[in-house]
Amino acid sequence: MAINADKSLPNRHRFITAITGGGKTQAIKNLVKNSKRAVFWDPDNDHTCKHYNDKQAFLIALKTVMAKGGRIGWNGDDDEAHFEWFMMCMWAALDGSKPLDIVIEEAADVGLKQSMPKWTGKMWRRSRKYGGILTVGTQRVQEVPKSFITQAGETYIGIQRANDQHYIKRQTGLAPEKMGSLDPLNFYKVVKDSFEKVTFKYMG
Repeated sequence: MAINADKSLPNRHRFITAITGGGKTQAIKNLVKNSKRAVFWDPDNDHTCKHYNDKQAFLIALKTVMAKGGRIGWNGDDDEAHFEWFMMCMWAALDGSKPLDIVIEEAADVGLKQSMPKWTGKMWRRSRKYGGILTVGTQRVQEVPKSFITQAGETYIGIQRANDQHYIKRQTGLAPEKMGSLDPLNFYKVVKDSFEKVTFKYMG
Protein backbone atom coordinates (compact mmCIF):
# COMPACT_ATOMS: atom_id res chain seq x y z
CA MET A 1 0.00 0.00 0.00
CA ALA A 2 1.27 3.48 -0.84
CA ILE A 3 2.53 5.33 2.23
CA ASN A 4 3.48 8.84 3.43
CA ALA A 5 0.94 10.89 1.50
CA ASP A 6 2.02 14.45 0.80
CA LYS A 7 -0.90 16.46 -0.55
CA SER A 8 1.40 19.38 -1.41
CA LEU A 9 3.06 17.44 -4.23
CA PRO A 10 2.12 18.76 -7.70
CA ASN A 11 0.76 16.74 -10.60
CA ARG A 12 3.93 15.69 -12.42
CA HIS A 13 2.34 13.08 -14.68
CA ARG A 14 3.31 13.34 -18.36
CA PHE A 15 1.68 12.18 -21.57
CA ILE A 16 3.78 11.93 -24.74
CA THR A 17 2.60 11.11 -28.24
CA ALA A 18 4.13 11.10 -31.71
CA ILE A 19 4.00 8.91 -34.79
CA THR A 20 6.66 6.22 -35.22
CA GLY A 21 10.00 7.92 -35.79
CA GLY A 22 8.79 11.14 -34.19
CA GLY A 23 11.03 10.82 -31.15
CA LYS A 24 8.61 9.71 -28.44
CA THR A 25 11.02 7.32 -26.73
CA GLN A 26 13.86 9.83 -27.03
CA ALA A 27 11.67 12.45 -25.36
CA ILE A 28 10.97 10.05 -22.51
CA LYS A 29 14.68 9.29 -22.10
CA ASN A 30 15.41 13.00 -21.82
CA LEU A 31 12.68 13.54 -19.25
CA VAL A 32 13.74 10.75 -16.89
CA LYS A 33 17.51 10.78 -17.41
CA ASN A 34 18.19 12.27 -13.96
CA SER A 35 15.69 10.16 -12.04
CA LYS A 36 17.04 8.51 -8.90
CA ARG A 37 14.31 5.86 -8.97
CA ALA A 38 12.74 4.73 -12.23
CA VAL A 39 10.65 1.71 -13.22
CA PHE A 40 9.83 0.99 -16.87
CA TRP A 41 7.04 -0.97 -18.55
CA ASP A 42 9.34 -1.74 -21.43
CA PRO A 43 8.38 -4.76 -23.58
CA ASP A 44 10.74 -3.74 -26.41
CA ASN A 45 13.78 -3.02 -24.20
CA ASP A 46 13.94 0.61 -25.30
CA HIS A 47 15.46 1.86 -22.05
CA THR A 48 18.78 1.32 -20.32
CA CYS A 49 17.96 -0.52 -17.12
CA LYS A 50 18.01 -4.00 -15.59
CA HIS A 51 15.09 -5.87 -17.19
CA TYR A 52 13.02 -8.64 -15.63
CA ASN A 53 10.46 -11.08 -16.98
CA ASP A 54 9.98 -13.04 -13.74
CA LYS A 55 7.50 -11.57 -11.27
CA GLN A 56 9.29 -12.58 -8.09
CA ALA A 57 12.65 -11.27 -9.29
CA PHE A 58 11.01 -8.03 -10.38
CA LEU A 59 9.40 -7.51 -6.97
CA ILE A 60 12.71 -8.07 -5.18
CA ALA A 61 14.39 -5.57 -7.51
CA LEU A 62 11.56 -3.05 -6.98
CA LYS A 63 12.08 -3.21 -3.23
CA THR A 64 15.77 -2.44 -3.74
CA VAL A 65 14.97 0.49 -6.04
CA MET A 66 12.74 2.04 -3.41
CA ALA A 67 15.32 1.54 -0.68
CA LYS A 68 18.51 2.50 -2.52
CA GLY A 69 17.55 3.90 -5.92
CA GLY A 70 18.12 2.45 -9.38
CA ARG A 71 16.42 1.70 -12.70
CA ILE A 72 14.56 -1.50 -13.55
CA GLY A 73 12.15 -2.57 -16.28
CA TRP A 74 9.53 -5.22 -16.98
CA ASN A 75 9.91 -6.92 -20.37
CA GLY A 76 7.83 -10.02 -19.72
CA ASP A 77 4.25 -10.68 -20.83
CA ASP A 78 2.63 -7.42 -21.91
CA ASP A 79 -1.11 -8.15 -21.89
CA GLU A 80 -3.66 -6.15 -19.90
CA ALA A 81 -3.63 -8.57 -16.94
CA HIS A 82 0.13 -8.22 -16.53
CA PHE A 83 -0.13 -4.46 -16.90
CA GLU A 84 -2.68 -4.31 -14.06
CA TRP A 85 -0.34 -6.45 -11.97
CA PHE A 86 2.50 -4.03 -12.78
CA MET A 87 0.38 -1.05 -11.74
CA MET A 88 -0.68 -2.81 -8.53
CA CYS A 89 3.01 -3.33 -7.72
CA MET A 90 3.73 0.34 -8.37
CA TRP A 91 0.94 1.39 -6.01
CA ALA A 92 2.25 -0.92 -3.28
CA ALA A 93 5.78 0.46 -3.67
CA LEU A 94 4.94 4.18 -3.53
CA ASP A 95 6.32 6.32 -0.71
CA GLY A 96 5.53 10.04 -0.69
CA SER A 97 9.01 10.78 0.65
CA LYS A 98 10.73 9.01 -2.28
CA PRO A 99 9.77 10.21 -5.78
CA LEU A 100 9.38 7.36 -8.27
CA ASP A 101 9.34 7.75 -12.06
CA ILE A 102 7.09 5.15 -13.69
CA VAL A 103 7.40 4.98 -17.47
CA ILE A 104 4.82 3.25 -19.68
CA GLU A 105 5.98 2.62 -23.23
CA GLU A 106 3.37 2.26 -26.00
CA ALA A 107 0.31 2.32 -23.77
CA ALA A 108 -2.05 1.59 -26.69
CA ASP A 109 -0.69 -1.95 -26.95
CA VAL A 110 -1.90 -2.80 -23.45
CA GLY A 111 -5.54 -2.73 -24.56
CA LEU A 112 -6.78 -0.13 -22.09
CA LYS A 113 -10.30 1.19 -22.53
CA GLN A 114 -11.55 4.72 -21.85
CA SER A 115 -12.64 3.47 -18.42
CA MET A 116 -9.34 2.52 -16.84
CA PRO A 117 -9.09 -0.73 -14.87
CA LYS A 118 -8.71 -0.51 -11.09
CA TRP A 119 -4.98 -0.15 -10.51
CA THR A 120 -4.24 1.88 -13.63
CA GLY A 121 -6.96 4.34 -12.68
CA LYS A 122 -5.79 4.51 -9.07
CA MET A 123 -2.22 5.21 -10.14
CA TRP A 124 -3.26 7.95 -12.57
CA ARG A 125 -5.64 9.63 -10.12
CA ARG A 126 -3.95 9.17 -6.76
CA SER A 127 -0.23 8.39 -7.06
CA ARG A 128 0.67 12.08 -7.31
CA LYS A 129 0.50 12.60 -3.53
CA TYR A 130 2.58 9.46 -2.91
CA GLY A 131 5.49 10.58 -5.08
CA GLY A 132 4.43 8.79 -8.26
CA ILE A 133 5.39 10.45 -11.54
CA LEU A 134 3.79 8.61 -14.44
CA THR A 135 5.15 9.13 -17.94
CA VAL A 136 2.85 7.53 -20.52
CA GLY A 137 3.82 7.31 -24.18
CA THR A 138 1.97 6.11 -27.27
CA GLN A 139 1.91 6.45 -31.04
CA ARG A 140 -1.84 5.93 -31.22
CA VAL A 141 -3.37 8.68 -29.14
CA GLN A 142 -7.00 7.79 -29.81
CA GLU A 143 -6.50 4.23 -28.52
CA VAL A 144 -5.69 5.16 -24.91
CA PRO A 145 -7.90 6.71 -22.20
CA LYS A 146 -8.65 10.36 -22.91
CA SER A 147 -7.71 11.33 -19.35
CA PHE A 148 -4.05 10.62 -20.19
CA ILE A 149 -4.03 13.68 -22.43
CA THR A 150 -6.54 15.85 -20.55
CA GLN A 151 -5.32 15.28 -16.97
CA ALA A 152 -1.54 15.10 -17.34
CA GLY A 153 0.51 17.81 -15.65
CA GLU A 154 2.49 18.07 -18.89
CA THR A 155 1.52 16.85 -22.36
CA TYR A 156 4.06 16.57 -25.18
CA ILE A 157 2.67 16.49 -28.72
CA GLY A 158 5.01 15.43 -31.52
CA ILE A 159 4.40 14.78 -35.22
CA GLN A 160 0.82 13.56 -35.76
CA ARG A 161 -1.21 12.11 -38.60
CA ALA A 162 -4.13 14.19 -39.87
CA ASN A 163 -6.86 12.13 -38.20
CA ASP A 164 -5.13 12.43 -34.81
CA GLN A 165 -4.39 16.14 -35.20
CA HIS A 166 -8.04 17.10 -34.96
CA TYR A 167 -8.64 14.78 -31.99
CA ILE A 168 -5.71 16.35 -30.14
CA LYS A 169 -6.93 19.84 -30.98
CA ARG A 170 -10.26 19.04 -29.30
CA GLN A 171 -8.46 17.89 -26.16
CA THR A 172 -5.71 20.52 -25.92
CA GLY A 173 -6.49 23.42 -28.26
CA LEU A 174 -3.23 22.93 -30.17
CA ALA A 175 -3.67 23.88 -33.84
CA PRO A 176 -3.39 20.92 -36.30
CA GLU A 177 -0.97 22.76 -38.59
CA LYS A 178 1.52 23.04 -35.71
CA MET A 179 1.59 19.25 -35.25
CA GLY A 180 1.93 18.64 -38.96
CA SER A 181 4.94 20.90 -39.36
CA LEU A 182 7.08 19.38 -36.61
CA ASP A 183 10.37 17.58 -37.22
CA PRO A 184 11.46 14.47 -35.27
CA LEU A 185 12.51 15.22 -31.67
CA ASN A 186 10.44 18.41 -31.70
CA PHE A 187 7.33 18.61 -29.52
CA TYR A 188 4.81 21.09 -28.24
CA LYS A 189 4.74 21.04 -24.46
CA VAL A 190 1.20 21.71 -23.26
CA VAL A 191 0.63 22.86 -19.68
CA LYS A 192 -2.97 23.93 -19.04
CA ASP A 193 -3.59 26.51 -21.78
CA SER A 194 0.04 27.29 -22.63
CA PHE A 195 2.06 25.89 -25.54
CA GLU A 196 5.86 25.80 -25.74
CA LYS A 197 7.93 24.25 -28.53
CA VAL A 198 10.75 22.06 -27.17
CA THR A 199 13.50 20.01 -28.79
CA PHE A 200 14.91 16.87 -27.22
CA LYS A 201 18.37 15.39 -27.73
CA TYR A 202 18.90 12.01 -29.32
CA MET A 203 20.16 9.72 -26.56
CA GLY A 204 20.56 6.41 -28.40
